[in-house]
Amino acid sequence: MSFHRSKGLEADYTILLDISEGDYGVPSRIEDDELLNLVIPRPESFAYAEERRLFYVALTRASRGTFILCNKRKPSRYIRELCDIAGDDVRFETIDGKELNQCPSCLVGEVVERKGRNDTIFYGCNQFPDCHHTQRENPSLAIVV
Repeated sequence: MSFHRSKGLEADYTILLDISEGDYGVPSRIEDDELLNLVIPRPESFAYAEERRLFYVALTRASRGTFILCNKRKPSRYIRELCDIAGDDVRFETIDGKELNQCPSCLVGEVVERKGRNDTIFYGCNQFPDCHHTQRENPSLAIVV
């Protein structure tokens, strides 16, 4: 169901589809009709305020957990904000449930193997050029004590 229709309902888990940037993403980039501006009492103090409220409604319908599916090259700005707020309570996975190596810099990218000059191997964020995080060691081989 849509974000609007889920208002007031609750489920154990919810799945939010295509929470990505773009014209039809979250937040939507389609401009409001100018007629709407005539009936809104005062302009919003920040961009996409109504979209942000709607996303919050969809996000909070779950009592146990929420799965957010997004385009990994263009995740919604709201996912980055969630990572800033929730920290370790947010986990990135593949569609098969395998945990991804989350980028510690941008929080929404994945640290993947890359080839540098002279065929050297390094690990960098898949959000490049938006994120420039790199590291020498393989993040999946990190030892946790």
